[in-house]
Amino acid sequence: MCTTRTLLLRQRSQLHRHQVRCRAEERPASQLADQGPKQSQEPPQQPATSNLAVSIGIGLVYAALLGYAFFLSPNQTPFRDQYFLEKLVGVGVQDGVTINSVFSQLFLIMGVYPAIYAALLIPSARSANKIPAWPFVAVSFFLGAFALGPYFALWSPSQDVQAPPRKEELEGWKNLGLKITESRANGILLLVASLVIFGQAATAGGAAWAEYGRLFDESRFVHVTSVDFLTLSCFAPFWMYNDASARQWEPRDKLLPILSLLPVVGPAIYLVLRPRAE
Repeated sequence: MCTTRTLLLRQRSQLHRHQVRCRAEERPASQLADQGPKQSQEPPQQPATSNLAVSIGIGLVYAALLGYAFFLSPNQTPFRDQYFLEKLVGVGVQDGVTINSVFSQLFLIMGVYPAIYAALLIPSARSANKIPAWPFVAVSFFLGAFALGPYFALWSPSQDVQAPPRKEELEGWKNLGLKITESRANGILLLVASLVIFGQAATAGGAAWAEYGRLFDESRFVHVTSVDFLTLSCFAPFWMYNDASARQWEPRDKLLPILSLLPVVGPAIYLVLRPRAE
């Protein structure tokens, strides 16, 4: 998964250098008038083969993730997995049995991660091929990286992204979702939730962590959820940088490498700090 992130970061670097060259070639209109008519030149386009290679690479990783989840991950306790899922979503039998505290916190954090991705993708990760992010984000609340993977593979950098969105774009019920993802309150809420959840997991005790390790080796539900978490953590740094670049956030080169080392918490901190419409 982290190899895919490296490919994406390489693609981002190429796009960033392309944008810098384009800005360097821009001249004031007065200078152009003084020089007289000149044959117009379009800025060099990002090679289609590069985008295609990245898309194919991510698609292959996504296929490998699916194959691993369905065919190679441990599956010794399918009936217990169903029992765990029913208990965690609140439809199971009230028998007094508690789910492993570490895994229950992991299950909760997998509800926070899609909200973070919504705030990173919807405002500033619009694709040049016009594929919308929101359907994939919506399904990711249930399927995590398995829902976002196709969008990552299909996404193409766009030069038309306006980030942060203008204030008028945040008005009205039609833009309520965008307004929520852009709000600082949303970032603070996600940060507090992630800190509380991580705190609960960190203080669960050695016995709970040992039991989680055993469940990881036996349960497909626990195992795949853990892999899902790691996958989202590997992709998050790229989408943070993509959003920060679109917003021209000056501290990005200094702070994002540090925030990238903190799964969930780092992206949530970035959502609190990032520039917004004035």
